[in-house]
Amino acid sequence: MNNKVYSKNSYNSKLNVKLLAFTAMFAALVAVATAFIKIPTALGYQHPGDSMVYLAACILPGPYGIIAPAVGGALADIISGYAYWAIPTFIIKGLNAVPFVICTMILKKYSRDNRIINIPTLTMLIPTTAVTVFGYLIANAIIYDWTAAMAELVTWWVQPGVGAIIFVAAGLGLDSIKFKQRICSNITRK
Repeated sequence: MNNKVYSKNSYNSKLNVKLLAFTAMFAALVAVATAFIKIPTALGYQHPGDSMVYLAACILPGPYGIIAPAVGGALADIISGYAYWAIPTFIIKGLNAVPFVICTMILKKYSRDNRIINIPTLTMLIPTTAVTVFGYLIANAIIYDWTAAMAELVTWWVQPGVGAIIFVAAGLGLDSIKFKQRICSNITRK
């Protein structure tokens, strides 16, 4: 009887370790794509890191899909010398993930979450883009002023646009190898 309980607890611990490892991996992917692939602008930089935010939110379950992008984005700002952006980025990247996490939870309820790229997840690019644009508009206004924020507004559409293109390409690639079915089902089992 004790062996059964031990085995069950051991199994759950292994799954939790896998989930934490995947969460850390996605936080690192967000940080690397954000910190090391930069397009300089007047008040900072643009980056393709949003693609990893979207992937993390579509692949990781619930809160993990929000935590990984938030932590990864904040770490990227710290690594890149923009530490004063870490808190706004933590909030904005976490909020970027929310539409995808909610969408994935709904798809899972109807057993339709076996793909990363589908019509529902593609439509989530619209609210997440709005979060990026208006989130950074407000953050720019607080950190700098409204004039600077409005001047930078035009460039904030580039970041989620580039992220969306990379997200679709990477998501289709992962879908072609059935990534969510083969790999991710192990980390989300209860």
